[in-house]
Amino acid sequence: MDEPTREIFWNIQFPWIMYCLAAIATAVLIWAVYRHYLRWRVGQPANRGSQLRQRIRAFGRTAFIDLLFHRKFFGAEKPFRTKELYPGLMHFFIFSGFFVLLLGAFLDAISHYFFNFMHGDFYLGYSVVTDVFGILGIIGVLMALYRRYVKKPERLDSRLDDLVTLLLILAVFISGFVVEGLRIAATELQVHPGWAPWSPGGYVLSLAFRGASQSALLGWHVGLWWFHVFLALGTFVYVALFNSKLYHIAWDTLNVFLRNLGPKGALTKLDFEKSELFGAGKIEDFTWKQLLDLDACTRCGRCQDACPAYFSGKKLNPKQVIQDLKTHLYDVYPKLTSLKPAATRKELVGEVITDDVVWDCTTCRACQQACPVYIEHVDKIVDLRRNLAMEKSRFPEAAQEALKCLGTRGHPYRGTTATRTSWCEGLNIKTLADESNVDILYWVGCSAALDDRNMKVAQATAKVLRAAGINFGILGDEEACCGDPARRMGDEYLFQTICQQNIEILKGHNIKKILTSCPHCFNSLKHEYPQFGGNYEVIHHSQFIDTLMKEGRLNIDKKVLQKAAYHDSCYLGRYNDIYQEPRAIVKALSEKQVEFPRYGTNSFCCGGGGGHMWMEEDPEKRVNNRRVDELISCGADCVATACPYCLTMFEDGLKAKQAEEKIKAKDISEIVAEALG
Repeated sequence: MDEPTREIFWNIQFPWIMYCLAAIATAVLIWAVYRHYLRWRVGQPANRGSQLRQRIRAFGRTAFIDLLFHRKFFGAEKPFRTKELYPGLMHFFIFSGFFVLLLGAFLDAISHYFFNFMHGDFYLGYSVVTDVFGILGIIGVLMALYRRYVKKPERLDSRLDDLVTLLLILAVFISGFVVEGLRIAATELQVHPGWAPWSPGGYVLSLAFRGASQSALLGWHVGLWWFHVFLALGTFVYVALFNSKLYHIAWDTLNVFLRNLGPKGALTKLDFEKSELFGAGKIEDFTWKQLLDLDACTRCGRCQDACPAYFSGKKLNPKQVIQDLKTHLYDVYPKLTSLKPAATRKELVGEVITDDVVWDCTTCRACQQACPVYIEHVDKIVDLRRNLAMEKSRFPEAAQEALKCLGTRGHPYRGTTATRTSWCEGLNIKTLADESNVDILYWVGCSAALDDRNMKVAQATAKVLRAAGINFGILGDEEACCGDPARRMGDEYLFQTICQQNIEILKGHNIKKILTSCPHCFNSLKHEYPQFGGNYEVIHHSQFIDTLMKEGRLNIDKKVLQKAAYHDSCYLGRYNDIYQEPRAIVKALSEKQVEFPRYGTNSFCCGGGGGHMWMEEDPEKRVNNRRVDELISCGADCVATACPYCLTMFEDGLKAKQAEEKIKAKDISEIVAEALG
């Protein structure tokens, strides 16, 4: 566009009234944002303002990878990928089209008001880039409309706002191209015809207008330009006044910035000396960050698809939990002028979120892994459990018995006659009470010490350690449960009691390095004990054995498996990013390694976490049975595990499916011990 023509268009299109309208729309949006801020303030404090430098650095990486390039929208998680190509492309097209056109409008304004750089090759490049991304934006909206209203995937629950939002975005994109087409027909087709194809979207439309006079084109252009402005600014007002899901552009960015930077596997510590809260019994008992989570949710349903409880037919739906909590928050605080709650409200635990939903969760963290905006589902469910456990004493009966046993006997295996050293009778293994001169403590764990099947895992691990010449010892009768079942089932007080007792015992033996076979013990000792002053180097036996094999410290020269599949433990994989080491062991010892349909970051839970090892469940809705179906489908004759819960759940599932003769379940330590001969 030549300078005289450009000036005509800018003088027509930017009178003072447009700035007034923009200021009004911005003021309405800021007012609405402030209303949300007031609503979040009713929550408890959350330490998310610390570590500002690390937070900015982490957000920079996340904004580049997750927001701009949509890593989580595509389901791309190292080291594996999930199948989210269509919705990933759809959202990327809409987001990139909106972002690039907004940036283009900003650059155009800078060029007009401050210094002119919109000419020559730069202008042509600017034109083609903005038009291409605008076209992608339209394609993305059409893809979204087709997916939501034609394909109708189960995880999407369409509301009127979804349709209005998509149509508004589509109208903004299309009206912008029509305005551009009228401009091109009035100017570039007549003055610089070679420039017109560099704006492909507007150029195609301009061909329909080229027979009209320039004055008519200018008149239409002005009218449609104002329509485009009103439409764009009206969209902002609609978002503000009707709490549209387009708010997620701001809330999700804020949520990503304020996400937890600590260990993924650590639950928050309750300070019983300073707080009288025992979990979340009212919506105000959640932290302000947890309330922000509720606004950040866009109901995309990825957490629903990932949830093993929902997939197995249970009542838990993580998306619905977040949405029910959000609805309840808005019901309790409908007006924010005085921050006074409503006179009557539903009971949070029992009515808004039922007990069954709270106890269905296996704390596998699949929902959080799938969420593109880092919503923290598990913490909220555990807070609800804490209220049920410590204030209302409402448990499933089997869970209550397990916790009672844990409090009185130091382990959740009620009815067992085994002791902490039954598994190692006759093996001449050091106990630290007799000899503390060891390089590493083998933390056996309740399952490997007290469960008949998992005792073989402890014995195999000891055999591998001896074969490698490792100087290790055990606590023996001094060892108690790490406390993970109590914490995941909501009894935070019992967990802290057990944790502090264990830390004192470990201090007494001057323990610095701990080896575990159980990912739950590993996660608790590594990430949660530091909250109480227990800082140790903790390593899982899959990591340790992999290192020993790579260093050549184990004399293994044969493969002992035919066709094996490795099952990713939730607390080893999603909680601690340990995926490759156990796979390397299985690959080295099997003729052929295969994968489950869902594996790696997309792995499916065994169903034993969150206290479910000790809960009675409907046989038709057991998570482990669904996982065994996937095992059978991949054709493996052996499933390798690295977790005692997973091993137990697979053996139970194989028996239920009458497949225990065809497919064997083995811990990786057992496989390595077998290879040692």
